[in-house]
Amino acid sequence: MLPEPPAVAALHVDMRLPTVASTTSGKPSQPPVLLLHGWASTSAYWEPLATELLDTGRIVWIVDLPGYHRGDALPPGFRWTLESAADSVAAAAARHASPVHIVGHSMGGSVALTLAAAHPELVASVALVGMVPAPPNEGFKSMLESQLRQGFIDDATRAKCMNAWFGTLSPEDHRLLSRGFELPFEVLGPSGLAAMAGVAADVPEKVTAPTLVIAGVGDRLRSLDQVEAFVAASPLRRLVAIRDSGHSVHWEQPRACALALGAFWNESRQPPA
Repeated sequence: MLPEPPAVAALHVDMRLPTVASTTSGKPSQPPVLLLHGWASTSAYWEPLATELLDTGRIVWIVDLPGYHRGDALPPGFRWTLESAADSVAAAAARHASPVHIVGHSMGGSVALTLAAAHPELVASVALVGMVPAPPNEGFKSMLESQLRQGFIDDATRAKCMNAWFGTLSPEDHRLLSRGFELPFEVLGPSGLAAMAGVAADVPEKVTAPTLVIAGVGDRLRSLDQVEAFVAASPLRRLVAIRDSGHSVHWEQPRACALALGAFWNESRQPPA
């Protein structure tokens, strides 16, 4: 009998301590913030937001999803799904003694919701950046699915993705942010299909943690109508719409993003038992 494929992949987690004191006498320390990137992305695009959070006294864990850390390989038999990615993140989150804050961008938001639904004991709150579980832009979806079926992502499609995600970039930023496309296709392909499939229909209702959606007003992949409908469906959900930003609010407006997160965490903090 063949052995069962591994349920989780060991993830690379960049654990950073705050640059200012985060505790006061007699008060517990704040839980870590786990940042989960999107499809064909690397943890590099979290740097502006991570700096802002560290400067406000937050502990930040920057997570590379399965196969996304340069040089890492997926374990034999691992199948890339939102569920297997969420279980892998859960194993990393369990390193902390108490629940953590999860922040997911785009596909990382789908992983965050899946994690919060399956492992509620690990999650203090969920923040979705540029993502709600709604049908994706049809033109973008069909373009990406055709690329995934052919077995590689061509240069024209990469350029369209980068423009949809970030708009105009300097040559240096473009080189930095496009490195996710250099990953092996055995990672890019299955994770892209998982991103397009999105979370199972029953997942959002299973999430009991307070949930914040941070939306860029100019996001071309998720409309404000979709975001508002998702938020209105549960009293546990909040919305912050940020002007002068699109799909990648954390990169375009990191200070505004950090302020929205900090206010949300302070508001939703559970009183001590």
